Amino acid sequence: MKVLITSNSFDKYSNVGTEILSDAGFKIIRNKYGRVMTETEFIEELDGADAVILSTEVLNEKVLKTDPNLQVVSRYGVGVDNIDIDYLKKHNIVLERAINCNNQAVADYTVGLIINCCRGIVQSAMAMRNNEWKKWTGIDVCGKTVGIIGLGSIGKEVAKRLSGFGCHLIAFDFFYDDSFCKKWNITKVTLNEIYQQSDIITLHVPANTDGTPLIDAQAISSFKDGVILINTARRSLVDEAFLLKALKNGKVRGYASDAPLSLNDVTEEMNYLDNVIITPHNAAVTFEASQKMSRVSAENVVKYFINR
Repeated sequence: MKVLITSNSFDKYSNVGTEILSDAGFKIIRNKYGRVMTETEFIEELDGADAVILSTEVLNEKVLKTDPNLQVVSRYGVGVDNIDIDYLKKHNIVLERAINCNNQAVADYTVGLIINCCRGIVQSAMAMRNNEWKKWTGIDVCGKTVGIIGLGSIGKEVAKRLSGFGCHLIAFDFFYDDSFCKKWNITKVTLNEIYQQSDIITLHVPANTDGTPLIDAQAISSFKDGVILINTARRSLVDEAFLLKALKNGKVRGYASDAPLSLNDVTEEMNYLDNVIITPHNAAVTFEASQKMSRVSAENVVKYFINR
């Protein structure tokens, strides 16, 4: 049996996933490009694979049709907006995800971005590197109202961390863990209330299936003046064209995004604003998260073929 691994961080810091697959008799094919593959490259590499451990490559109908052997897709992560779910269901291809493997890492990173946006740490450090003595007048994180959009495994961990900063936590989701909300003193609100009340907004939801932004012109217009927006989820969630205007006129104090999947996703104008921090989809990349995701995504493949 053949398994294609598209993630470049799979077993980057250990051999646990590779050993699991090798011991089960799989021939392992790795992403030879060292980046997210194009559709053509993906089709060529997927040829004849029985399983794929998938990063952020787009697994659409065109790609899937080229590999009739494919039986299981093991997502190296949790997001599935890059996968044609309907095609998988129609052709009985099983989808597994590495659930709760990177939630701690992404939550830590999210809080780091919040602190950076509030205090200008990155900007001050870069000024020093350029031999400039430039102090950044920031704002306190303590006491701020933080709106968490998406109270799943990552959103919950963000809430836990921010509670230690004395923040007032409000959240929107379609399904709530009421006992968790009660324990961590989280107020359930509507999206509009998030927009209108929050000093800081952080996104932890999947992309809209139709690709439309959640944070659009109407949402941004209803923000409190000087809000900080954090996006460690998906780039399509934010209307960056309208956000750019809001960043320039001060409506939005700061924006931090870890959502780009490649340099093509980063506009030069946005990247060079002083009140913007953009990082290369880095939030989930820690030793611990990488090892756990490698193990779980490999186990998901092996379990499928054992149990079928």
